[in-house]
Amino acid sequence: MIEVIVTTLTEAKTAERFGADRLELIADLPAGGTTPSFGTIRNVLEQATIPVHVMIRPHADSFVYNEEDAETILADVGLCRELGADGIVFGALTSEGRIDEALLGEVIKHKGEMALTFHRAIDDAVDLMDAITVLNDFPEVDHVLTSGGQATALEGLNRLSAMHEVAEMNVLPGAGITADNVAQLIDRLGVDFVHVGGGVRTDGRLDEYKFKAIKQQMAR
Repeated sequence: MIEVIVTTLTEAKTAERFGADRLELIADLPAGGTTPSFGTIRNVLEQATIPVHVMIRPHADSFVYNEEDAETILADVGLCRELGADGIVFGALTSEGRIDEALLGEVIKHKGEMALTFHRAIDDAVDLMDAITVLNDFPEVDHVLTSGGQATALEGLNRLSAMHEVAEMNVLPGAGITADNVAQLIDRLGVDFVHVGGGVRTDGRLDEYKFKAIKQQMAR
C-alpha cells in the first residue's frame, strides 16, 4: 500500500484515481510540507474516499516550536478533528534535538480518535534510536515516518531496519522511494506501507505510469 503526498484537491482526486491507498495532505511541498489551508483540508476531506492524514507544521523554519507555534499547532489539530480527518502528521523536537514530549503529549490530548504519525522530524533527532524508544512510551503514536536519518530511505536502510526492530509503532519508510528501490525496501524491512512523493511525479505532476510501476514492484 502507498501513502501519497498531495497538496490540492485536484491532486487528491488524481492520486486516488491512480491508486493511492492513503493521502498525506500538505502545503509547500518544496519545504517538506506545512499545514494546508482550512479550505483545502475541508474540501479534500469532503471529497476523498480514502483516508486522509493532514500535516500539522506551522512553518518550515525548524522542528523546534515556541509557545506561539504550539498554540497554532493545537488549534490546527482541533480543526482537523472537527473536520473529520482520519489522521494527523506531526513531529517536534527540543532545542537539544530530542523528542518534544511535552508538546507531543498536548497534541495527543487534542487529537481525539485521529491516527497520529510522527513525521520526519525524527530524522533530525540527535539520536534516532533513543527517539524511537521515547516514542514507544506514547502508544497513541501509530506510525513514524522516517528515512533512517539519511537523505533517502534507501541510504538509511540499515538504520531503518534497526528502528523497525525496536519500534512499537508502524515504521513508515519515506524519501526517495521509487519503483527501482521499493521492492528492496519492503523485502528488507518487512513493511506493507510506504510513503511516496517525488517517486510518483514527473516534472512536479502526479504520473500514473509511476504509480503503476511502484504498485507492480510492491506486488512482486
